[in-house]
Amino acid sequence: GGYPPGGGYPPGGGYPPGGGYPPGGGYPPPPGQPTHGNGAKPITGGKETMAIHAMSIDPRTGLPKGEKPPASTAAVVALVCGCLLCLGPLTGVTAIIAGLVGWLGARRDPQRVGGGGLSMVGLLLGILNLVLSSVFAVFWLLSVLAGS
Repeated sequence: GGYPPGGGYPPGGGYPPGGGYPPGGGYPPPPGQPTHGNGAKPITGGKETMAIHAMSIDPRTGLPKGEKPPASTAAVVALVCGCLLCLGPLTGVTAIIAGLVGWLGARRDPQRVGGGGLSMVGLLLGILNLVLSSVFAVFWLLSVLAGS
């Protein structure tokens, strides 16, 4: 008694009704519900909360007003590889490539992609890495030739 026939699950198998979860995880906000600029999280609350939110969030980026966007992955890779001077030209070339990618991305869309400064520092450290590696290679070659 008390249980619906068929085990109590809705037709379509499973929960939610219709089965399965939407791709990408989570449910979209109800129609007409305002969201952040990126559409990820619905904004809820009374009129006062909505007014405060509207004044404090930049509608173009979805970030709090005045906050810079996070650094791109390329900018972080450029800085880390640029700092690894001890590994020679391998990290120097990687820092230069990632630095250029990160810097161009930050210049192309500065409201969504940050890390232009990190990219530039990584790029410069990558160049310094290649210069120092070349100098050490020349000194090593000269010492080998002088010892022969």
